[in-house]
Amino acid sequence: MKNDLSYLKKLKTPELTTSMLMGALSDYEDVRGKISALSKKGIIKPIKQGVYLLNEDLCLRSYSKEILANLIYGPSYISLETALSYYGFIPERVTTTTSICIGRGKSFSTPVGDFEYYHIKDSIYSLGVQLKEVFSGVFCQYATPEKALLDFLHIKETKGAFKKQKEYFHYILDSYRLDLQNIESTISCKKLQNLAEQYPFLHVQWFSNELTRKLLK
Repeated sequence: MKNDLSYLKKLKTPELTTSMLMGALSDYEDVRGKISALSKKGIIKPIKQGVYLLNEDLCLRSYSKEILANLIYGPSYISLETALSYYGFIPERVTTTTSICIGRGKSFSTPVGDFEYYHIKDSIYSLGVQLKEVFSGVFCQYATPEKALLDFLHIKETKGAFKKQKEYFHYILDSYRLDLQNIESTISCKKLQNLAEQYPFLHVQWFSNELTRKLLK
């Protein structure tokens, strides 16, 4: 297989898009037909329309769900539960890969797992987003620790009936079993406060204020 498919050596990642395949297979007269043939033979695996995984026997590394998430629907970046779990802020093992997007929120069920995307307004989308190195020289769009916390509060919570920020803070802390020790060793209170000011939601600012107060004691 490898000898017959030497052209796939042009691809340096198992996470592929149609445009990447078309570039690698440009010597073929019917490129789309060749892509379809590769899929039928199991050499590439369709994940979603326009996104594929290269057969693991031809890969130099394992695939990344985080990189796939960036490709499946975008522009988007990893955040919410997936990022909180990665940073060690919540104890639960997360099975669905969660992202923030500019477009309409969507969900995708694929052969390698579920992917969920939540909309956020353009003005705060790009704030606190970084390139995370998943493998050596391979990066994906990822929320900073501060952004992941604030995105989660914005998307998954509201102020509810709480009238005091301290009560609300402890409600969030207990409800999601947030690990304050990991949070303290990971986040920058200054970055958290500056970022929270860009979220026009009282409950987000309440949490940021109380967390900062607690960590700076």
